[in-house]
Amino acid sequence: MADELLCEVRFTEDETKATPGRLVGTLLTYETRASDRRELFKRGAIHWPESGLVVNDMHDRRAPLLRAVPFLDGDTLKIDAPFPDTQRARDAAENVRIGVLTGLSVEFFAEKETRRGGIREILRAYVPRAGLVDTPSYADSLVEVRAKLDTHRIVMVARLSL
Repeated sequence: MADELLCEVRFTEDETKATPGRLVGTLLTYETRASDRRELFKRGAIHWPESGLVVNDMHDRRAPLLRAVPFLDGDTLKIDAPFPDTQRARDAAENVRIGVLTGLSVEFFAEKETRRGGIREILRAYVPRAGLVDTPSYADSLVEVRAKLDTHRIVMVARLSL
């Protein structure tokens, strides 16, 4: 069974107008505990298909949006990929712009893990997919929609007592 991890996502306009824009977001930050569960990923734990991971709309495998190859920025695993020029992608881009879809949720298969101090530490995990979702899991998750001349920022704050 796949687990989920929800994180930051933002959308930037494609000034060439060749696509509905680029999906830019954070999949996860290593060594940072999720706000909705006692879990974190150790540095370097994540691997994915060579061709990248598929980003679906709300984890619906019947609603793929794009494929993205993650990259590491410090301890943060990110994506930056253009949406294809499809109706589904245009709808998803608009839902990010208006704040309906606000984050990324990583689908992963834990291959190696441990528990320390009541926290699940993922040592190795395979990530074949992510979902563009309405409610990200991390309290500091930010969503940003950049238009050509202005910037909109929505800050999502979630608190969970464990």
